[in-house]
Amino acid sequence: MEYICIGIGGFFGAVLRYLIAIYFTKTYHTVFPFETFMINILGSFLLSFIANFTMEEYEVNTYFRLAITTGFIGAFTTFSTFSVETINLLKAGKIYIALNYVTLSIIGGLLMSYLGFKFADKTFELLKEREKE
Repeated sequence: MEYICIGIGGFFGAVLRYLIAIYFTKTYHTVFPFETFMINILGSFLLSFIANFTMEEYEVNTYFRLAITTGFIGAFTTFSTFSVETINLLKAGKIYIALNYVTLSIIGGLLMSYLGFKFADKTFELLKEREKE
């Protein structure tokens, strides 16, 4: 059953990533791969927030959590595309852009992951305060 849940979540995450990539590619014509950058940054935040909120604070159905975290967010974010885009930038002689892409992706991903955990903690605190009222 867990494989089915992960597969369903993965389907929706991959489709959403594809739609976002199409939108960014058609709307913004830049050398910097904003679509993958934004997807991975958002995914870092969401995974940290959901993992912290559903595993630490609330008991959420394991299958649902797997569908969202491993399935949806796992398919939504993409390290392989990030790697290929970086290599393509380097091959095209865009070394400065490639280095910025790698640096911003790593630092941004870690920062957003940290903020996701903190936001989950704050959200849980606010919900606990409301329950006391």
